[in-house]
Order: sequence, then C-alpha cells, then structure tokens
Amino acid sequence: MQYRAPQQSLTQADLFHNALMASGFPARRETRPVPNLPSAHNTSDSGYSEMALSGQPQQCLQWLAPVLRDLANTPGDRWLTLLNPPQLVSHAWLRATGLDPQRILIVRSNGRMQGNQLCQELLSLGCSHTVISWLSTDAAVSAQLEKAARQGQCKSLNIRMP
Repeated sequence: MQYRAPQQSLTQADLFHNALMASGFPARRETRPVPNLPSAHNTSDSGYSEMALSGQPQQCLQWLAPVLRDLANTPGDRWLTLLNPPQLVSHAWLRATGLDPQRILIVRSNGRMQGNQLCQELLSLGCSHTVISWLSTDAAVSAQLEKAARQGQCKSLNIRMP
C-alpha cells in the first residue's frame, strides 16, 4: 500500500533559504547599515517598462497569465487595460486562465487611431492602474508613454513578442 507524501507549501523565501543553505555558501557575520530609502508616500508608482518574450505566442501567454492575475487583483477601482493583445486573448481566455474579466478591459485599436496614440490616451486618462500594450516602440515613443503614464498616475508595460 502506498501513501501519498504530504505536500509542503513553501514560500519563495523558504525555497531561497533552503537553496542557500544547501549551497554551503558561508553566512555573513558583519552587518551593514540599511540605506535611507524614501518613504512610500514620496515614491511615484507610475512609469513605463518593457518586457521581451520569446517562444510560441501561446507559451508566452501562459507565462504572462500569473503576471496578469497579480495585476488584476490590485486593490482599487481602476482597470487593468490590455491594448492590442494577441488574438488569443479574449474574455474566454481570461476566464480559462482564472482571471476575472470584469476587472480587465481589452482594447483593440482600429484604423482611426494608431496604437501608440491610443496607449498615450489611455495612460493619460488615469482610468487604469496599469496599461499593458503590445506595440513596437522606439526611444521617442517610450518617452511619450512614460510621460503619459506619469500624467495619469499609472503604470505602462509594453510586451514584445515574436
């Protein structure tokens, strides 16, 4: 008769600690002063970031789903907005991956407004806590998106996929 081994639920810190202890890395005994960091009230929680993913689009979306889940659960009354996501991303896909479609706004640009302009508009309005876009950008467009994100007090994440 076989018994199932009890599953341990370890946090990331526990896993890191166990890996560090198993490596035999000598523990540091000296202490360093903690730098004086700015308080949470002084730091801006807005700005522009970019992430490049490689692989099949479906694999990239599987990797991205937990990130979207964390962002969708951000407290507050503002949207998580997806601008020009791959065609695989729909309300059905959101539900299948455990995301709440009622907290996520999917926006696709049409011929009247380019994706970069639409992204700047969405960011500057401030109705979203995060706008995730799938755009091809250069340094000038990135700077414009950064400015719009700061104006709307939200985050901008641009995803580059093959």
